[in-house]
Amino acid sequence: MRRWAALIGWGAVALVIVATLSPIGARPHIAHLGPQIERFAAYLVAAAALAVAYPTRKGVILLCIVAGAGGLELAQHFEASRHARALDALVKIMGGLSGLAMAALSERVWPKRVTAPAIVRRTDRAPRP
Repeated sequence: MRRWAALIGWGAVALVIVATLSPIGARPHIAHLGPQIERFAAYLVAAAALAVAYPTRKGVILLCIVAGAGGLELAQHFEASRHARALDALVKIMGGLSGLAMAALSERVWPKRVTAPAIVRRTDRAPRP
């Protein structure tokens, strides 16, 4: 499951980068959803999937979400049709925090399954005739 989560997480990160830095006319979007909901959902999915894929790295994921959201917003200054806004970065950060919170909550609700110990044959008994 962690491999699938990593694939989904890194795919979402790639999609976020492309969507953030592409010209406004080429930006992928979901019909009938506003751009703020799309931003929030994209960061939520990316953060949640990466937190599932790398459960011991939640702090690093949080740092990357915050730095990535701010850095990508600032990078929009280099695209003439785009604009950087603090509100957009805040929505992205909130989406990432929500994804991390969902992953942490799911770990508490559904802890790892403990596998039963393997049955060990005792060899100290005399063999049956």
